[in-house]
Amino acid sequence: MFASKYKLDNLTAIIDRNKIQLSGPTERIMPLESLRRKYEAFNWNVVEIDGHDFNEMKKIKIKAKSKPTVVIAKTVLGKGVSFMENNFEWHGKAPNKEQKDRALKELNKND
Repeated sequence: MFASKYKLDNLTAIIDRNKIQLSGPTERIMPLESLRRKYEAFNWNVVEIDGHDFNEMKKIKIKAKSKPTVVIAKTVLGKGVSFMENNFEWHGKAPNKEQKDRALKELNKND
């Protein structure tokens, strides 16, 4: 509300929207949807993108509209790593050396 009231049109927030939090799916634990409608209700410009598409991120053109902008980057937690993907147990947990090596191998296979 503050950002909109004071026309902070130079303010941009980016939300990593993977729908997971430390103990499970956000919609089961603390529902957040619809983020778009919530930010629009506070008079923010809302842009939704595929957070894994770097070309899409580069193309974002945030136009000054006398209001702040939020970019909702839709992502998949641990994308590309079989044992991490969509697994809330990896939200805030670091892999050990063996897991790191396995993850890097899987990610490099996709190049």
